[in-house]
Amino acid sequence: MDLEGRRNSYKCGRHRYFWHTSAPMTTLRFYWVVFASGAILMALQMLSSRLLAPHFGNSVYVWGSIIGTFLAALSLGYVAGGRLADRSPTMEMLGRLVVIIALCQVVLLLYGERLVAWIGHLTGGVPAGTLLAVALLFGPVSVLLGMVSPFAVRLAARDLEHLGNTAGRLYALSTAGSLVGTLGSTFAMIPYLQLAQMFALLLVLTALTGLIALGRGWRREAVAALAAIVLLLIALPRLAPSTIYGEALYKRITPYQTLQILEEDGVRYLRSNNINQAAIRIDDGAPALSYSRLAPGALLLNPEMKRVLVLGMGAGNIGAYLRQGRPDIHLDYVDIDPAIPQLARDFFGFRQDHQTVVHVADARRFLEATTESWDLIYCDTYIGLSVPFHLSTLEFFELLDKRLTPGGVLGINLAGGVRHPFSRAIYRTVAELFPSIYLFRSLGSQNVALFAHHADSLVSTEELVERGRALDAEAQFELSVVAVAQRRVEVDLVITHDKILRDAFAPVERLIALKPDMEKR
Repeated sequence: MDLEGRRNSYKCGRHRYFWHTSAPMTTLRFYWVVFASGAILMALQMLSSRLLAPHFGNSVYVWGSIIGTFLAALSLGYVAGGRLADRSPTMEMLGRLVVIIALCQVVLLLYGERLVAWIGHLTGGVPAGTLLAVALLFGPVSVLLGMVSPFAVRLAARDLEHLGNTAGRLYALSTAGSLVGTLGSTFAMIPYLQLAQMFALLLVLTALTGLIALGRGWRREAVAALAAIVLLLIALPRLAPSTIYGEALYKRITPYQTLQILEEDGVRYLRSNNINQAAIRIDDGAPALSYSRLAPGALLLNPEMKRVLVLGMGAGNIGAYLRQGRPDIHLDYVDIDPAIPQLARDFFGFRQDHQTVVHVADARRFLEATTESWDLIYCDTYIGLSVPFHLSTLEFFELLDKRLTPGGVLGINLAGGVRHPFSRAIYRTVAELFPSIYLFRSLGSQNVALFAHHADSLVSTEELVERGRALDAEAQFELSVVAVAQRRVEVDLVITHDKILRDAFAPVERLIALKPDMEKR
């Protein structure tokens, strides 16, 4: 058959009837389905990171799992959509497909958080668990959304001669929708809406798009969809695992993390991505996480400390505790998330005064922009599975060193313990710049406080205890400075084989995922 014959054959039948007899309104409906599907797909991809972060962090493993799963699902969807379109190329079938997509989103809306919590608890938050969670929750809906584009090309193609132009226009329209979905979720939804509200908004948009595609036949399909939703509501609560974690007093999704306020046994907690970031005793407002009480260990190295910079504000516990014994200290806090200072004020009694300044900024950019210097710079930014790698490198510590006064001290909270691979890497990197490093173990947790400064040699624990006695005579802390000195960890770490973290290579996600006993020597 020649080209003209194939073209005429291609034009005949049901497919040609749809396109060439469609009214302008039908064409607009068709274009809307293509555009909205692209927007919904990318919005779901952005929201998937917010759903996963409390239990799997926000690392490169999470984003790699999300992108990889969505790409694999789209590949399957393209194949399946093309086959379905060849069998039944009608707008009604396209509408049914979008309605099924909406049904998948009902599961995400009602049980997504519970299922992710269960998978996170089951897998321990390991990278493989991230991939499993994304595949189970977002794989099916991504496959279905991937089916829309080839289906649309089959419906819109007029003849073989213009098939490339038709496909190009439709994929451009779908990509434009993806752009709107990405920017809309990033700048309009995530900063202002809760996770359930965002999933509900996408569900409504998908359901309306399905009804628009169905046209006059929407009533029958809507009844079937409603019946399916009722069945989901009846069946899934029996199948879905119960919530792993207790109910939050307050919960907020920000562009940077999922924040929760919880209360238990007289303690109020601030959780970031399901990791305790700060806590206070409700009766007296004192810090409830024991590592905060190690902060005065910096006084053992610099007893004349007057200006303190805390990177990673939390509830303001570090500065508040230092103020117990040194009320004249000037405090600067830096946190990238503007929600943190607000929650510290509303739930943890944090108050600003003429000696306390809060800066909302990325810690590294703040240090690059300022010309001020401090007697103590305390880094409390290495918590959980979402460690910002650019705050762990040699280049970062070189910048930080420039902002210390002569005799100034660098303080770091290491949540993983002395021998954890990530802690060892931080120790190795800091040791490249600071010749004197001291470690103090927290009571009741595995946290270790690292303090480093420029001195020719280390002093003994006995000397630190004597310094602590002199400090305790001047200032009273809940945990005496002598007790902090006695918590010193004197371990023989062989760090010559540990990597120095640099901007060019800082595999913090891999280091965090490693088990401590894998690196013992």
